[in-house]
Amino acid sequence: MKTAGKTRSTACVLATATVLATALATTISPASAGASATQAAVARAPAGVSVCLGLWAAYNAILLRHLGGRCSPLGTYHIHVWGGGRDINYPTYTYNSAIREFSYTWPVPQGTNICAELWYHKPGGGYESWGLPCEEM
Repeated sequence: MKTAGKTRSTACVLATATVLATALATTISPASAGASATQAAVARAPAGVSVCLGLWAAYNAILLRHLGGRCSPLGTYHIHVWGGGRDINYPTYTYNSAIREFSYTWPVPQGTNICAELWYHKPGGGYESWGLPCEEM
């Protein structure tokens, strides 16, 4: 896979997907204490994963997960999400190799395609994409 001028091996992508699936099954499950109905529904939705970003969409909500384990460079990021007539750049945050997770309401009709892109803020200026998953609500 070629993204932003860097080549990533298929093994890395498969390992990342395995880590994400395991983390999702143990972190957000319907049986988790304090888990909301929306989180449980989103956790059961099929995952859209691309490079270092996971996107789940269900019941007018989205869950975004920046994968951990040094999946991407340490530093500042933001996530751009669009679909169903909505288009939002979420606030910047610092990534330190730990999983970062965000959930938002996303009121769009069932069947709407939603996409998200993970943007790394390069220290010298500019941006670099580290994932572009899409998922159907």
